[in-house]
Amino acid sequence: MQNTFKTRESLIVYGIPLLMILSLIVMVKSSFFTPNLSPFVLIDLLITIPLVHFFLIRKKEISKKSIITVLILGFVISNYILPKENLEVLSRIQVILIPLLETSLLVYIIITVRKSAKEIRKNNDATLDFFDLAQQVCTKILPSKAGTILATEIAVIYYSLLNWKKRQYDDLEYTYHKEGTAISLVLGFLLVVIIEMFVTHTMMKQGNINGSLVLGILSAYTALQVIAVMKSLSKRPCYIDTEKKQLILKFGILSKAAIPFENIEKIEISSKELPEKTTIKYFSPFGNSLGHNLVVHLKNEISFNSFYGFTKKATSLAIFIDQKVEFKNELSKHIS
Repeated sequence: MQNTFKTRESLIVYGIPLLMILSLIVMVKSSFFTPNLSPFVLIDLLITIPLVHFFLIRKKEISKKSIITVLILGFVISNYILPKENLEVLSRIQVILIPLLETSLLVYIIITVRKSAKEIRKNNDATLDFFDLAQQVCTKILPSKAGTILATEIAVIYYSLLNWKKRQYDDLEYTYHKEGTAISLVLGFLLVVIIEMFVTHTMMKQGNINGSLVLGILSAYTALQVIAVMKSLSKRPCYIDTEKKQLILKFGILSKAAIPFENIEKIEISSKELPEKTTIKYFSPFGNSLGHNLVVHLKNEISFNSFYGFTKKATSLAIFIDQKVEFKNELSKHIS
């Protein structure tokens, strides 16, 4: 009975907007259509139908991100069904609507993240930080991959330009950027980007302005990404969460893994170079270039997040922790 009700509800929620879209397509392809009706078709596809869908799902447990899907579908369909001579109106709408949507989305994310951050401070939850919150918010309003990419872009701006406050660490938080070579490696990348920017500036002087301008913008944004990665190393420590009974491993904004204590077989202090054929994987995306001083062996395979929403799998992880002995002793208390 419940399944029947859900099926009927889905037919109403998605069937009505789909029926409206099909009606517009039939009307545009019919002999009754004239170019003067193009603006009204666009209004229906880009405003009326998304609004109808919103009101249909407003009080239902359906993700609001489906509104964006309906809006994108309207853009795509309008490009295909309207005559080419009428697409100028669509171009003008896109020039206004897309920046407006992007700005509204960013404002909504920032406000929501700030509210969530206040709640976390009240609950004293050390497992979540700005980047985690941004991911949670973005994946609620966008598909998972797209949400993670947007959250990463927001984090790049946040860590590179906005977050300059020194991080204070709790007793069960452990750093990995002080004793290792991570900062030096990232600084090396930044130096390469700066040199590239000087080369681009020289090209602009020689007259290749358009190409140099594009390269200059890309180089500047790459520099922001590198700075964000470097700063996030100190902002996102690893954490032994005794309340939720899990180990939280982080490597800046590049990687994160949440491993339940019950899935950890053992942890050993080891900095031996890993053989080519091994089941042990480096947690850091930089691999063996950063080295390791601990290996976490797991009972079952896990998936963990990497840069821009990519996932990796492992049964053993090679990690670097500044306070390796203290980290091993503390973690061993909870897995034995």
